[in-house]
Amino acid sequence: MKKFRDKYLYNSSAIAILDVGSRSVNGHPTYRELFRPPFEYVGMDIVPGDNVDIVGYEALEGRIFDVVICGQVLEHVNRPWEFLANLKRYFTQYICVIAPNTHGLHEYPIDTFRYFPDGMRSLFDVAGIVEVEIYKDRKDTVGIGKS
Repeated sequence: MKKFRDKYLYNSSAIAILDVGSRSVNGHPTYRELFRPPFEYVGMDIVPGDNVDIVGYEALEGRIFDVVICGQVLEHVNRPWEFLANLKRYFTQYICVIAPNTHGLHEYPIDTFRYFPDGMRSLFDVAGIVEVEIYKDRKDTVGIGKS
């Protein structure tokens, strides 16, 4: 996520960041530290908890952000193509999705898929997200897109 921030956001007008799936699980670090001012970071999750500012999608109705980030959530979604299509309505500039391509089973509450660049590309295509950059690193696949 730091690479995304440094490459795409420091020289853009993007200020408002929505982190979907922001809850800290078992004390794991969050992305909030990466998006200190001048960014306006809002953490959203479907359940309350540490690092959650907004609970549920209903609370997002009518809100638009410059950027949506979503790290280590996609593997916990039943229909990821619908999930990404839904997220498209909340950002005006970029979306950054990070999902594991290798990782053991970790159900929060479910664990569905592992992603490689072709799979991420396919999800972006079905969701109507324009690919900016998609790549695989050691353990994750990163998808950066525009609406």
